[in-house]
Amino acid sequence: MARTSIAASGSDPTTITLTRLLTRLHQTLIIPNEATETKLHTSSIEREKLGTSIEYANGLLLELEQEALNIKNPNKKQETQAELFKKRELILRLEERLGEYEDVGNDDQALEEEGDASEGEDLLGADTPSSSPSRASAPSPTQTPEPISPIDSQPPIQSQPRPQTETESTLRARNPTLFEARSELLGTSSATSTGPPITSTTEALLTHNRTEQEALTTSLLNMAAALKSSSKAFSSSLESEKDIVDRAAEGMDKNTTGLEQASRKMGMLRSMSEGKGWWGRILLYAWIAGLAVLAFALVFVGPKLRF
Repeated sequence: MARTSIAASGSDPTTITLTRLLTRLHQTLIIPNEATETKLHTSSIEREKLGTSIEYANGLLLELEQEALNIKNPNKKQETQAELFKKRELILRLEERLGEYEDVGNDDQALEEEGDASEGEDLLGADTPSSSPSRASAPSPTQTPEPISPIDSQPPIQSQPRPQTETESTLRARNPTLFEARSELLGTSSATSTGPPITSTTEALLTHNRTEQEALTTSLLNMAAALKSSSKAFSSSLESEKDIVDRAAEGMDKNTTGLEQASRKMGMLRSMSEGKGWWGRILLYAWIAGLAVLAFALVFVGPKLRF
């Protein structure tokens, strides 16, 4: 599931570098083995290295997000932004996991320092009463030692092991406290890692959606303003060309009238050339036939006549 969420969306070197870095960080922080988890709990240098890697991944992601805003294809832009948003969620999850390891490491270090300090104090407190009876029992050179009765010798014997008992009980009581605190912190971290989505992820999602909504609103407003200005320019151009259109219509009307007059004149000429109706046309054809017969007679019959 984690590998599909951080799959490379292209052959860009920045994308490939970011994908490999996030994969390594995911294996180190989200699904670590026992040795890596122990090192993260105890080594602050390792946690600082991981924090630097997360900051570098965040910088690469910001660069890719800036490049995604310049993509012209809407489908490709949407896919790229979706992949980058998944990477953003993974980076936030890595930062939270690293913060949990830092909290646990700091708490363990504080508890260990407190345990070492309390152990030193208990050891110092145990040496003090043991040395005081020895000093008190040492006889002075000018004083004669007196016999010690059994009743007087009992309090030092009973008072000497008492601080050791308190020290042992204190050390035994503090060690379980250390383990209980560590288990409680680890339980809290596991509960928070499997709990519901956190506030920072929700805020990042809301910020991303708000940015996209503002960008869409701005583009729609720009398109509406451009459409309004183009419609105004078109209407003004129509008004300025209205006189030209009217003059063109008048010219077309004049041309139509002239064509009608020309067609009437052509009809009159045709009627005048054809004669007076169909009877005149028949007479015309008869004259043509007669003239043809006369010409044939003059050419072929006329020379044979002898007078």
